[in-house]
Amino acid sequence: MKYDEITATIDVLAVKAVRRALQEANVPGISIFQIRGYGKRKNFFRRGWMQQYTCVRVIVPQDQTSRIVEAIMDAAHGDLEGDGIITVNPLSRFYNIRTKKRLDG
Repeated sequence: MKYDEITATIDVLAVKAVRRALQEANVPGISIFQIRGYGKRKNFFRRGWMQQYTCVRVIVPQDQTSRIVEAIMDAAHGDLEGDGIITVNPLSRFYNIRTKKRLDG
């Protein structure tokens, strides 16, 4: 089976809704972490001009990618500039760190 890694950079206020949407979509595991950065909307005149965002990362079978991306977009959409972005990358290999073996996926 082939897998994709979905990474969503979203507004911090959307995290709860996105997490709930992923749970309802039966995504078995997610990684959530805080990031700071800027994109198109940078404001160099503000003290500490970098914005805080939340990054959500999930690994899903490729046949479920579109459904999960839609769930994230629906949950994070606020119709505002800066709602975020989603990237999808195919994964080619998995390794178990404890056993140091490649996992079949």
